[in-house]
Amino acid sequence: MARDGEKGFKVLREIISPENVQAMAELITIKQTKCLIGYIGENAISAHEKVYIDVMHKKDESYVMSDYYDLVQDVALFLCEHYGKYLDDYLYTSKKGKSVTVKTECYYMIKRELYKRYYINANNVSLGMFHYMNDRKNYYSDEEIEASYDRVDKIISLMNLGEKHLIVLNGRLRGDTYAQLAAILHCTTGGIQGFRLVMKKRYIKIMRNHAHEIYDMI
Repeated sequence: MARDGEKGFKVLREIISPENVQAMAELITIKQTKCLIGYIGENAISAHEKVYIDVMHKKDESYVMSDYYDLVQDVALFLCEHYGKYLDDYLYTSKKGKSVTVKTECYYMIKRELYKRYYINANNVSLGMFHYMNDRKNYYSDEEIEASYDRVDKIISLMNLGEKHLIVLNGRLRGDTYAQLAAILHCTTGGIQGFRLVMKKRYIKIMRNHAHEIYDMI
């Protein structure tokens, strides 16, 4: 990914400093938006692609940065508060007993912002509601966001999916079409539909039998 002499991922092992903070923020954002594709889908895909393009073309005079580059700037500002530390240095222990590092806190920031954008887009809220949600402090706490991912992981685990089912699931979360998935698995679109129906039945069964357990995970 390096361009015009920029450092690669090795920079993430360096001490945070004014010289590398922007490169760190860009790489962290690119990595985390890619990771979130499996959870958020299209919004994370869009964020990942646009941030990557922003980074590649930020030095082009005529290029206009996307709104998603704000994620990078937010992370950079946070990292500026931790000059002299490493990304893996401990910050605090979460309410769930997890050790949170500087890097982990950056991931939380990106999760929180994309989760909020996903919620807004998915529900097609009015402009007034958009301002209302933006004005709320701590609209989603880190614990609430983490709990939502834990619930997803728990549901998927209980569904006991095979490798091909997981490929279809992750592909659909990314926004892949049946035709694209059929090409990956070398089967027909009808076969993909069959995988989807199996997952739907297992999901309904899991939610019928384990809903209370899943939503009490916080």
